[in-house]
Amino acid sequence: MINIIEKSKELRYVAVYNKLFKMINEGTFAGDCRLPSEPDLAKDLGVSRSTLRQALALLQDDGLIKNIHGKGNFIIKSHKDKSVGLEKIGNVVYKCLQHDVDSVEINFHIEPPTDYFTKILGRITVAAVSIDRWYKSNENAIAYTYTIIPIETISTFNLDLNNNDEILHFIEDEIYNKCSSTSIHIKLSSSGTFATKKYSISSESQYYLIEEAIYSDSKYPIAFNKHYLPLSNTSININSIRK
Repeated sequence: MINIIEKSKELRYVAVYNKLFKMINEGTFAGDCRLPSEPDLAKDLGVSRSTLRQALALLQDDGLIKNIHGKGNFIIKSHKDKSVGLEKIGNVVYKCLQHDVDSVEINFHIEPPTDYFTKILGRITVAAVSIDRWYKSNENAIAYTYTIIPIETISTFNLDLNNNDEILHFIEDEIYNKCSSTSIHIKLSSSGTFATKKYSISSESQYYLIEEAIYSDSKYPIAFNKHYLPLSNTSININSIRK
């Protein structure tokens, strides 16, 4: 019998990964609970901390655990209800964020046309509405979206800019029922530390930046979103099918 941990140093982390994977899936650790500290866990498994960290990195890649800076490693509760990925039109934040959102704070104002708006929207507009959204859980901001809507969209859908709830409902839900298509680009961003404005959504140095152009039977978008999501609490899924 070959002992992988003893005989193959380069595969040592794989054995540790398999052990932790089994323990997590068999319920040895409760869902959403904190794993033992790295020194304690390494001691319990009889491996070095460097080997343990390699295994933990793989578990993070597989979406089984998340690391919260200064707090430790936590098991991620399974989200079976999020089987629909970005291949379907819908709110990107709710599809990707691995936290339940209990409130959304919104702030918006009208701005004159700028070169940036023209580039993003593909045309010169009379004005545009800039919208900030902070997604919150237990009063803590956990995701942020910046939205640009040309004033023409406001007129087309007869939206009342004096009604915050109406604007929020439109950009959160109704716009995805009204649109014909979306275009999504996924990037890594280091600007999230300041781009999220009044709230910090994570202590991480990088974020997922998901840019989303929303169309309605036109080559020009009716809205453009920049979604900032923390790496540790985000899972991006795309379910492809053969046509």
